[in-house]
Amino acid sequence: MEVNFQIYHYWRSQCAMKGERMKTRKRISALGLAAIMAVTAAGSVNVYAGEEAGDGYYFEWAGEQWGLSAEEIEEVKAMDLSFAIETPTESEFGYGQMRGFEDACEALGIKVAGEASCELDPATQQSNMENFISMGVDGIVCQPQDADTASSRFDPVVDAGIKLAFTGSKPEGYEAGNQYVTMVTDEFAEEGAMAADYLAEAIGGEGQILAIKISSVNEVSNIRDGAFLDTMEEKYPDIEILEVGGIESASDAGSVASGLLARYPDADGMFVTFSTPALEVLDIVKSLGMNDFKIVTVDLDTVCCLDMVNEGNIAGIVCDSAYYYAAAAVVGLAKDFLGQEVPEELAGPGQKVTVDNMRDMWQWSFGTEVPDTLAEALDAAGK
Repeated sequence: MEVNFQIYHYWRSQCAMKGERMKTRKRISALGLAAIMAVTAAGSVNVYAGEEAGDGYYFEWAGEQWGLSAEEIEEVKAMDLSFAIETPTESEFGYGQMRGFEDACEALGIKVAGEASCELDPATQQSNMENFISMGVDGIVCQPQDADTASSRFDPVVDAGIKLAFTGSKPEGYEAGNQYVTMVTDEFAEEGAMAADYLAEAIGGEGQILAIKISSVNEVSNIRDGAFLDTMEEKYPDIEILEVGGIESASDAGSVASGLLARYPDADGMFVTFSTPALEVLDIVKSLGMNDFKIVTVDLDTVCCLDMVNEGNIAGIVCDSAYYYAAAAVVGLAKDFLGQEVPEELAGPGQKVTVDNMRDMWQWSFGTEVPDTLAEALDAAGK
């Protein structure tokens, strides 16, 4: 599938690249952001203007041009809205979401009131939501953790009259148009199946593999992990899944991987639920000198990509667009404030990342060019 990068902006004069602060920025806690009520400069984002589109802010998502006209943007600006975002992890994926959130807010004249991450922890998410409520924000973009119990954390947000746009999953029992506006999501099962195909190809269609999945209730990862395992079992009879380890957080992956590899030192490869824990696994594999061991994961990361370019252990990455996830959610909230009908779900595609398309995938996923170290590695590889 060819990725469409065209994005039509009302704020064309803002389209120049504006620095690379997101490469080094640390997570900003919602607790200390009550006073931050002005939109900062957009991150290092390449924007492609299309004269035929006319004025407005539009990009392709869920198979259509999604955005607002110049007139609608002026209406949104007059509302003096402020939004906040919570990302699921402090990672390049999380920073990509923040970048898309900030750029969309700037384009629509919405103030960025707070940014936080929860590290997949429901307790941290509750604290972040309480902080956002105290700030008096008008809208929140976030991914609910532990969907079975998430309503207890979000009911106070709903009661406060704050509009919600979810990414990836929604609290059990919540209905679009009632407790939340829309859910921006991916074809998660398709991404899990892509990862299975990738790992099968990497080990030659036969052998023995391991897997590390999220063991808690996390709909995004649960669906992807399950689809990987189902696809591998149904499609590749000559590949044996030796054991599946579970993690509650990314920091658990190193110890889980060590245990798995101690029990199965002759395994050919491993699927890791997403790239942050994959970094832990990569360290363990390299420390053991397992040069032929193949790892496939989900979500882009500089270290994983560098290892892939250098023909290391990372054999494949599947990614979605963190940047457009958040941007689409912001547009959905803005449309709701305008009284427009918003789809219950906005589903975007997943993509297989290769060394050949890595630059384009990074731009699509994170809304910025590849980091300098990765650009240099790609240049050296002739890509």
